[in-house]
Amino acid sequence: MKRFLMHSCSLVVLLLGISTLACRTSSVSDHAESITTVILVRHAEKELVGDDPGLTQAGADRASELAHVLGEVNVSAVYSTPFARTRNTAIPLANILGLDVTEVSVGQSFAAHMAEIIHIEHVGETVVIVSHSNTTPAIIGELGVLPVPTIEDDEYDDLYVVTITAAGTVSLLPLRYGRETN
Repeated sequence: MKRFLMHSCSLVVLLLGISTLACRTSSVSDHAESITTVILVRHAEKELVGDDPGLTQAGADRASELAHVLGEVNVSAVYSTPFARTRNTAIPLANILGLDVTEVSVGQSFAAHMAEIIHIEHVGETVVIVSHSNTTPAIIGELGVLPVPTIEDDEYDDLYVVTITAAGTVSLLPLRYGRETN
């Protein structure tokens, strides 16, 4: 399947439209009609040394690009695993949005736990999750998307938008951001 690299402006316009649909609601009846949007990315390019590697310069540039692309989206929360590479990917975006990065420990049930957080705490909101090449697809699967996408070890430009309607319909929009990596 041929991959298309979307320009940041197009992606921002698309995500702003999605975010508008998923904006926070105030009443219970409005809440039931809402759409939950989950934006998932793998951490940016990482150093290849150490137990908890940080980002390379290319990774720092990608993290800045993520902040640029999503900086105007109505995001309610930014989640990350507790590793330097995921935190450092999430922090520029969280800073622009005036949010903290909420760290969630990676364990055997990490993907199921993240899906539960989304379904309980963020109905009708837009949430960003920065994780890893194995956990990002697992979260997508736990949110109800099949087939689950795969992320290769050398892929860092994937950006997945999962929308969940009040009726439980789930859809996936796979996108790219920043410099193409694969």
